[in-house]
Amino acid sequence: MNKFIKRILSVVLVLCMAMIPVYSASAATPDEVMPCYNNTASTTTTMNINSSGKMTITYKYAGYSSITTKAVITTYIEKKTLGLFWSRVDIGQPDDQWVDTVYDYRYSATRTGQLPSSGTYRVTVVYKIYGSGGSADVIEYQAQDSY
Repeated sequence: MNKFIKRILSVVLVLCMAMIPVYSASAATPDEVMPCYNNTASTTTTMNINSSGKMTITYKYAGYSSITTKAVITTYIEKKTLGLFWSRVDIGQPDDQWVDTVYDYRYSATRTGQLPSSGTYRVTVVYKIYGSGGSADVIEYQAQDSY
């Protein structure tokens, strides 16, 4: 009789535990929480490759007219090799990267180029935005596409 009561209580306890809502403190996705920066209101970056291998990268940032003083935008392209490794694409610039320095609180530009061969490519854009709001904001964007 004692074993029977213990089993019944165990089953009831498990059922009660299953009905209690569980909350977890997981990391929020970028769509849920917008980070707060010192010198930047927003950045928008996109990358796509069309069917003939033309890559288009668009850049846009908005700062604050009375705070943001300068932005350094670094961009590089990598190609996946052997299905595992990423190697930088030669773009004819030092360190195979574009470095744009902008002395304005807002900026919008597009960069296009023909990729050398088909495959999977990844673009990395790092915005480093300076101003009187505090330390520089470092905002990274990364995306990949294939053709």
